[in-house]
Amino acid sequence: MTTRRDVRTLLEEAGTHDVPAPRPEFVAALEARLLGDTVPFAAPTPITAAPSRIRTRSWIARHALVGIAASIAAVVLAGALAGWFGQDATQRRLQLAASHDTLVVLPDGSQVDGTKGLDLPEGTVVKTGPNGHATIGPVDLGPGQVATVTAGRLQISVTVPSLPPVTVPTVTTPTVPALPIG
Repeated sequence: MTTRRDVRTLLEEAGTHDVPAPRPEFVAALEARLLGDTVPFAAPTPITAAPSRIRTRSWIARHALVGIAASIAAVVLAGALAGWFGQDATQRRLQLAASHDTLVVLPDGSQVDGTKGLDLPEGTVVKTGPNGHATIGPVDLGPGQVATVTAGRLQISVTVPSLPPVTVPTVTTPTVPALPIG
């Protein structure tokens, strides 16, 4: 079985060799096709047998390229089936993957508790409580954070926790009566 490392090694090795110049007949035929001229019939050049080492390398390189092409086709097919293509950012749907102590304010103003699998349409605001957390895609919100769905992405607001007012106790110095001398 050919591994990724084998393919990479073969491609790196193939990149170190010089590329042979194209045959003059090929250049003439290509130029004629590009210019829209008719190509006169040229006698084929005789094919000479390549040394076995070169044939083996070209066979390996050909099979490596077929493997790479098959891999790319598989990724594109998987992406098409998963719906990765043909969606812009505004069509992408975000969902709440996990949550605890989370309030979700939907675009119509209604407020619901955050539950797993809840769709988050454009304009939704997700607020976590003081002990809350929420996971939306790869993003984790911690306690007291607020995020808004904008253009199919989360925009996290920086929140500064408010501290309760601190009262400083007044310190009174006790008075000590003077001791009698004498």
